[in-house]
Amino acid sequence: MRSSVLVLVLFFLAANPSIALAHGSGEQPAPMAGAFSWGFLVFAVLVIIAVGVILFTGQQSQEASEKVFADLTGFGGYIAKMRLFSRNARLFMIHVVGMDVIYGTWAVLFNLYLLAVGFDIAFIGLRILVSSISSAVVAVPAGIISDRIGRKLSLILGDGIGATMSLVAISTENPTIILTAAVIGGMFSALHGVAEPAFMAENSEKYERVHLFSVSGGTRTAAMIIGSALAGLIPLIFGGTDDASLVTLYRTVAYFGIGGWFASLIPAFMLRRTASTRTRRSVTKFRFFDGVKHPGRIWRLTLPEVLIGLGAGFALPMMNVFFQNTAGSEEVEIGAVFAAGQTFLVVGSFLAPFLVTRWGKIRSVVFTRLASIPFILVIAFSSDISSVMGSVLSIAGFAYIGRTTLMNMANPVRSAFAMEILDPEERGTQVGIELALFYTFSGIASFLGAQMMESGDFRTPFLLMAVCYLLGSGLFWQFFVNRDEELTLQTYG
Repeated sequence: MRSSVLVLVLFFLAANPSIALAHGSGEQPAPMAGAFSWGFLVFAVLVIIAVGVILFTGQQSQEASEKVFADLTGFGGYIAKMRLFSRNARLFMIHVVGMDVIYGTWAVLFNLYLLAVGFDIAFIGLRILVSSISSAVVAVPAGIISDRIGRKLSLILGDGIGATMSLVAISTENPTIILTAAVIGGMFSALHGVAEPAFMAENSEKYERVHLFSVSGGTRTAAMIIGSALAGLIPLIFGGTDDASLVTLYRTVAYFGIGGWFASLIPAFMLRRTASTRTRRSVTKFRFFDGVKHPGRIWRLTLPEVLIGLGAGFALPMMNVFFQNTAGSEEVEIGAVFAAGQTFLVVGSFLAPFLVTRWGKIRSVVFTRLASIPFILVIAFSSDISSVMGSVLSIAGFAYIGRTTLMNMANPVRSAFAMEILDPEERGTQVGIELALFYTFSGIASFLGAQMMESGDFRTPFLLMAVCYLLGSGLFWQFFVNRDEELTLQTYG
């Protein structure tokens, strides 16, 4: 009951920034948006501090783990399972906090930076496309490489070179360099992407795995809130109105985030290889697909996510462009809406294990994803709805918060489920195949969505997104709803 009340209160607080930002009505919305952004920033910092206190004080004895799993439920059991996280898992949590600050700033500012230096929306779509295609091309080999060189080195290479390419991209106005950085960054992003879920699976036990995936998701989202809030606040505090000042500010904020990304490599270097990882590397050193034992499971896990990625690609990479062009929103307003969505997603990620207890893994994933579709439709028709009530920013901002929360809150559950039903030798391969197809179709969709928005059509991309989400959720339900318990027993029995 108390958690339900907390959810409702936070949803109201998260929605209010978008409701309050009645841009274009003659009001001055930026101070209100700035106030909410400061609130989100404080919230995110407190979340990270709270998680740190739980993880690094009063560590639970590993010998008590089975008793904790069997006897403790609710909030007490949740905290107990967090304290069972391994040393590697705790270092990984520190790593993702630094890494994801840049994602928050990048999501708000980089596309706006490209517009400010003179590029059009079509070029933004092209950059997303080449990045996605490069990730897709190397994703399957990256999965094999990750299995061979280990998760630690995969994370270090992926993040180190990714941060370097981001630094290059934000420091230039040369289109060739920007596209080249996108290609290289996309390749090493794929290496990190295939290593991360396998790393968490290899550094957790069955009774704590959903909690590790969920806490990691919530903590990294809190880090993105910090980036998003700062992305909106710094231009508000220091900004000028001319393009040169905007470009300088965009770069300054991005440099701050990239600095956190580089600092996150320190705990990554401190990670230790597990015995199971060393054994698997020696066994699979000269194999490609030989380690795949369950091809049917791999494709059933992959196809729904590819449809989800296709739908997301049509609109999500250009949400900041949507807000700027349809609502005339300022950076601080966009940052406040992004931070609002991420704020509630933090709560949703931490609540995901409770959903699993009530509904099971598959129903938790499908129910939350389906519930996000009406919010996508609200964004699509926000211009029409605004003629009756509110403004485009308030309506689309509220819907963006709902979509972000519901669509993503059970993603850690889905990732944990996927890693559980696959053998260790095929985890990297599955993630590689999934990312290859995901990036390919998402990148193509982003390019097409950008062309639509460039021509003034801001509705069709969201309608296509809704259709793809419906198909992807339906397939996931059909593939796994009656096999959740069966597959888990086959894996652990």
